[in-house]
Amino acid sequence: MRIAADGYIDISDGRRVRTPGYHQQDLEPVPEAQAISFLLSHSFPGHRRLIRSLTIAERKTLRLALWADSVSERMAIVDRIWRGITEPVASPTDPSPPKLVQVVQLGAWAYPVHLDGRVTRVIPLGGMPAAEVDQDKTVLDLDRKTA
Repeated sequence: MRIAADGYIDISDGRRVRTPGYHQQDLEPVPEAQAISFLLSHSFPGHRRLIRSLTIAERKTLRLALWADSVSERMAIVDRIWRGITEPVASPTDPSPPKLVQVVQLGAWAYPVHLDGRVTRVIPLGGMPAAEVDQDKTVLDLDRKTA
């Protein structure tokens, strides 16, 4: 590849030119605990609950979201993954207090998923130790892959 004095790239020499974008196929997936923590650190419009854990392909895509320069690009990736691993739930009759819909447990950490107004979010932000969670709630243990 030659770059001319005027700044244009001359691609007529036959060598391959790579443009910016997703070219690397051997991208390492984000570790599952970090991927779940990153995903659940966001608020999502609508009322949903998790139904399955992340696949390796989704964890690789989350790696791209972690590296994204644009907030809109990051949120597009995160929202697409969120909609793939969740299902809609009915809206609460009284939307003013947050309603616990599910507790997602991964190892020693638990993430209480609440319906808070018009969004779904984890309260408290960042999760909490699993020992402090009331086990009477709906628990999705991602280590055992059961609901």
